[in-house]
Amino acid sequence: MDFQVNGETYFLSLAEDERRWLVFVSTETGARPVPVYVDVPEFEGLVVVDDQASRKIPN
Repeated sequence: MDFQVNGETYFLSLAEDERRWLVFVSTETGARPVPVYVDVPEFEGLVVVDDQASRKIPN
């Protein structure tokens, strides 16, 4: 995903193999990495709730 803040373009990507976010800022000489501070503990698991049965699609 790319977005702009104060006229600067940033790129956000998920490094799935490393389980972390990568952020880069666009400069005249190319992309420069931006450090990402993580202030939350590691999560132990992810629960996905499937509510497909409650969704009704009208014909």
